[in-house]
Amino acid sequence: MKPSIEGLDFSHLKSAIDEAAIVAITDKRGIIKYVNSKFCAISKYAPEELLGKTHKIINSGYHPKEYFTEMWRTISSGKVWEGELRNRAKDGSYYWVHTTIVPFMNAEGKPEDYVAVRYEITERKLAEEQLKIYSKKLELSNQELQDFASVAAHDLQEPLRKIQSFSDRLKTKGREELKPELFDYLDRIQSSAARMQTLINDLLAFSRVTTRAQPFIRVSLNEIMKQVVSDLELRLEQSAGRVEWDDLPSIDADATQMRQLFQNLIGNALKFKKPDQSPVVRVEAHVLDLSPLGRPGPAVKVTVTDNGIGFDEKYLDRIFTIFQRLHGRHEFEGTGIGLAVCRKIVDRHGGQITANSSPGQGAKFIVTLPMTQPSGVAI
Repeated sequence: MKPSIEGLDFSHLKSAIDEAAIVAITDKRGIIKYVNSKFCAISKYAPEELLGKTHKIINSGYHPKEYFTEMWRTISSGKVWEGELRNRAKDGSYYWVHTTIVPFMNAEGKPEDYVAVRYEITERKLAEEQLKIYSKKLELSNQELQDFASVAAHDLQEPLRKIQSFSDRLKTKGREELKPELFDYLDRIQSSAARMQTLINDLLAFSRVTTRAQPFIRVSLNEIMKQVVSDLELRLEQSAGRVEWDDLPSIDADATQMRQLFQNLIGNALKFKKPDQSPVVRVEAHVLDLSPLGRPGPAVKVTVTDNGIGFDEKYLDRIFTIFQRLHGRHEFEGTGIGLAVCRKIVDRHGGQITANSSPGQGAKFIVTLPMTQPSGVAI
């Protein structure tokens, strides 16, 4: 049984709607028959300036004619139309509204009146436009980085190789003639050239996360770990360190970038070891049936834990930013790019990376990655 509406005071409903929404009623020709106070407030027109007119009075000229043709085709056929409109107020300012137009039919089944209910969305649209601007700037910035990477791979490398080559020759052939002071200058030249070579290589690694990305395939993280430990074998021997890991799952990923990710994280753990203690790195993984990444399907949370010097968590955001270092280069080697590369790889895979640490207590890096990627996707 339908609930009875006899005796209900619909003025309450009208008051509520008028408070929340911008309302207008037009006849079948689009002539305005009614506007509420909210319509007048946002359009800055008085009721008498709107009644008897069409909505052309607030047309901003932003939308093409076809947009309104399609709207009229929809409502004149008795269907509800919904969309976004940019209108112009009496003072020339623009505002955006989300609009729903409901046709009311007569006894013959033809539209008699149209009720338009609108909600202002100006702030949201401005935010979207700002986001588009930021995205464009980011796109240009990425292109500039890629262009630089191309230059770095060729134009910068060649003169650097000559500096290294001729300084080596000078050091070999001039060993007897060069004074100790000049020999020291030559050592400094070679040291600076080596640092520049490392910086160029690291910048190339950062840019190639995008420029040389490979399609996602099924990757065994166990196999990745075996490869990484093999790559780091000499450093592990020199530091008397070890890497431990349990059985790790397989995921959809770029295999080369997964290898780079784990090598950077484990390599960092070996680098930032305590001077009086052999480094121990523990890698664990837990499958999460309910992904925290805001996408369907399970995820895997991988933790890389070490017993090194740790860091103050107030610098957490800084450590994942390119060129940012917490220690001077005389304390620890490196360019401050490795963890930025890790974050870029994780971002490309739709994941998250963070860390927990405190000074002197080691560090734990936490990487959460989706177990599967949409078919054919390679961001």
